[in-house]
Amino acid sequence: MLSTDNKENILFIGAHHEEIEVECPLMPIKLAKRGHRVVILNPVGGWNWTHIRDLGPNGKERTIKEAEAAAGKLGCEKIIWDYPVAKVWEYRTEIAQRLSEFILELAPSIVFIHWPYDTHADHREIAKISLHILRTANNLVENFSRKMAVKEIYAFQTGINQTYDFWPDFVVSGSRDEIEIADRALQCFNGTSSQMMPMWLNNVKVKANYWGHLAGMEFAEAYKFIGPSLPLNGFKLAVMLGNEIIPTAYERWQMENAYLI
Repeated sequence: MLSTDNKENILFIGAHHEEIEVECPLMPIKLAKRGHRVVILNPVGGWNWTHIRDLGPNGKERTIKEAEAAAGKLGCEKIIWDYPVAKVWEYRTEIAQRLSEFILELAPSIVFIHWPYDTHADHREIAKISLHILRTANNLVENFSRKMAVKEIYAFQTGINQTYDFWPDFVVSGSRDEIEIADRALQCFNGTSSQMMPMWLNNVKVKANYWGHLAGMEFAEAYKFIGPSLPLNGFKLAVMLGNEIIPTAYERWQMENAYLI
């Protein structure tokens, strides 16, 4: 259930085991530092990835251990399920059922999910399943009397060569200390993903520099608000983070061909 003392449960749903640490570490760092319970759920284990299979018979266990350690560096809890990265769509119904139970039990007030326009099939599937469940979970569980606590849903950006049509509604500022925490989190993957880890760290820094430059600061992370409805009394996330949230002016309609005449 929801935490006490004005602290809340926050959920990040990233497709596979390193997703949030690699894609958007600054937001969970900030929320965890403020004492909120931040949970990272990765429905996809990714154990059928070639580089994990090459680790040998204990590769899965080593990968999970490193992923849990990385989340801990951000101040977060990590939960990894075991669905194969290349077959997410085959398990869609099962994931939807399980995710419904998970969200109703955790009762997060804010949820962060993938932006669904993504070149990676597992990202797209998990984004679509997540958004569907955040609107219909009560209809998919036996104990339907439990109420959704989710007030705000946001989408994060994956790799700069993956996410497209991503015009952020706001950025959250980042500090050098937070970038260093993100770096230490990614270093936890060095034992099982030593070749990929430098690329992951570069992804974090490139995006943080890019959005920071556009927002007039050193580092920033970009997000979109996607539901469930516009909070007319104000955004909970903005109350939590104050002036560390900076609105952007990337209105989608300005980017459409019909406007460019």
